[in-house]
Amino acid sequence: MKKTAIIISEQQFYNMVRNAILTGVDDQPEEDSEVESNDSQPDDNKPPATTAKSNAKAKQSTQKSNEQFTTLDLNTPVGFRAYVDICSRYINTRKSNLLKITGDMMANAAKNAFNKTGVYVPPELALAQLAIEGGFVNNPNARPIRTKNPFNVGNVDTGANKFLPDVSSGIQLYYDKMAKLYLGDGKTPESLLNNFVNKSGRRYASAPNYESSVKSIVNQIRNISAPIYANINKTINKLS
Repeated sequence: MKKTAIIISEQQFYNMVRNAILTGVDDQPEEDSEVESNDSQPDDNKPPATTAKSNAKAKQSTQKSNEQFTTLDLNTPVGFRAYVDICSRYINTRKSNLLKITGDMMANAAKNAFNKTGVYVPPELALAQLAIEGGFVNNPNARPIRTKNPFNVGNVDTGANKFLPDVSSGIQLYYDKMAKLYLGDGKTPESLLNNFVNKSGRRYASAPNYESSVKSIVNQIRNISAPIYANINKTINKLS
């Protein structure tokens, strides 16, 4: 499936687009429930039934929006800021953030990984894994918290842990791993939602329902990111 790319290079567009982003999205998105569990969340926001034809059309539209990711140009002020905004808005819905993870930490790590590899890691995917891996747990003794390794990279089932000097290093470790081993060379974020394995066929996590858990949270985060992308496109269209 073809991905949509948003590439903005004109510095003078920054303030106008930034204002559109901030005024076009609700400040308080609903908090997802039980994101640490592996249970998929049901879709309670389906459109009312009308005709079979319209229902089929609506279903196709929903499937498309739930499958594709949008790419932001992280080397432009607007693209970088949009990545920060998506992450910050989701992080702010969480009840616990012992590691004090910020949207800027996430965006900087994504930008660094992209500039090293040319591979983009979507914020929706990263945030979903951050939630599932325990980056927001309210237990200072939990592995991702005490190792400063919020994505549990190297914290394996055998009990071995990988300690990082600071949280930013832990976040960067995740983005580098995703860009080098899980994405690129034909592997896409969309494909990981169905089979979360790296280029060698190794799974990111041993949980059998890992993909459905990631997909469930990704779809929740899209309620935050979709209006941001839409407002960028709207502003670009007005200026073109």
